[in-house]
This record gives sequence, C-alpha cells and structure tokens, in this order.
Amino acid sequence: MSVTKIDMDSGMISEDGCSIAEVSKYCMATDLGLECVCSKRSSVTIGTGTTAKREDSTLYYYAKQIDDDLLALQSLNANWAPSGPAVEVTLADLITQYQPEVDMFLKKVKPVMKQIAKHVAKGDRHRAKGEPYSAAMEYTNALGLDEKNVRAMFGLGLTYLQYDQHEKAKVLFEELIGLDGFAAPEHKHLFNQFGIELRKQKMLEQARRYYARAIELCTTDENLYFNLARAFFEDGRIGDADRTLETCLGINPGHEEALKFRRYLSAVSLS
Repeated sequence: MSVTKIDMDSGMISEDGCSIAEVSKYCMATDLGLECVCSKRSSVTIGTGTTAKREDSTLYYYAKQIDDDLLALQSLNANWAPSGPAVEVTLADLITQYQPEVDMFLKKVKPVMKQIAKHVAKGDRHRAKGEPYSAAMEYTNALGLDEKNVRAMFGLGLTYLQYDQHEKAKVLFEELIGLDGFAAPEHKHLFNQFGIELRKQKMLEQARRYYARAIELCTTDENLYFNLARAFFEDGRIGDADRTLETCLGINPGHEEALKFRRYLSAVSLS
C-alpha cells in the first residue's frame, strides 16, 4: 500500500473526518508515516454468583500508518516491543476507541524498537562477513526482546542453514511458518533467500511446506506456485510439479520461467 504522510503542521482534515489537532494527540509523524502507542481499558468478570467480581485491565498497542487513513495495530509484549499479528484500524477508530500514550512511545517503545533493529542489522553484517556465531548472538538478542520478530528469525534461520546446523534450522522453521507475517511483502527478499537455502540444503520436505504455507496466506501469487513446483521437481515428484505449474500459469499465463519449466518437464516425461 502507498502511504500519504499527513502533514501535522498544515491543519488539514483527514479523510475520515479527524482533525490534525486530534491526530497529533495520538501520533507522531516519522519516516514511517504516523506512529503511536495507545491503550484500551477492558473489564472482565472473575468467578460466578456471589463471588463474582469485575477486574479492569489496560492493554497497550503500537500503531503504524499503512495507508492514508489506516493504521496497523500490534500488541506490546512484556519488553514493550510490538509483537505478533497486526489488525487494521482507521484513524477515527484509533481516536474514538483508544487512549494516547505519547510518553510510553517515546520513552519505552521506540527505544526498544531501535534496539531490536540494531541487533538485526549487526546480525546481518556478521552473517554477510561469514561470522556465524556473532550473527547468531545478535539475532538471538533481538529475539530476546521480541520472540516473534520475523527479520531476526529469518536471519537466524539463514545462519543455521548456511552453516549446516540443520536440526536447529528445523526447530526455527516450525516457529517461522507459524507466523502469518513471514511471507509479507516487506520480507520478500529474506523470504526468497530462505526458500532457496532450504532447497540448496536438500531440506525438500521443509521447502514444500514453506511454499505451501505461504500459498495458504496468499493464494494468488504465481511465484509461490512456481517455487513449490521447483521443490516438487527436486524431490522427484514430476506430476505434482507439473500440476503446480499449471496453477501458476492459470494465474499468469505469461510467466516465462514457468512456461520453460513446463516444456522441460514434458521433454523429461517423453524421454
């Protein structure tokens, strides 16, 4: 999605009728668009009958702009890091249903986010320089702050795969494909790199499950079907590869690599 950053100094009104004065109580304009931390109080009943009592609780969230008047809302974990799946809310919903927590954003959440990003960046540099132990340490530090951080999980998984630590890679693989965000567009490069490494290491069962799981999350991406077909082929499952390529070409009849691959499979079948 394209994001039109809202000019906090212009006094303009957002598309859903929220004034900039209202928005500025909640959000800060950053390089990522609008960002904020907000909270929501809820009450739950504990017990039944005469022993029943109501308890109030406050939940905290991080919100980031993903479109003109739309934000992605994530829960904060015990370390004050945004973690887990995100839900979409409008600016109007944010302002009417949540309370602003500006100090918490500045003093707790933003510093932790920067710390996680720093660990991941260091891990990437160590991995690029062929320093697996230092890379693993940095990724592990990031995951210590946010155990569901997709970038850190990809980095650690690639480190394990590239240095033949297959058992550790398998454990992390199971955690990774359990996250709905592992195949999100912002992780496309890492997603592709991880899939290639699975096939290169002949972890073909994991490669098939990897692409099949991604297809569950996005059924219209022809490239996922193409890569699944490659995993089938490398495992000797020619028929499954051909059927998967047929699906790929049903989505994009002009997919050149899939057309070439299917012609090759036909030649192999006839030989």
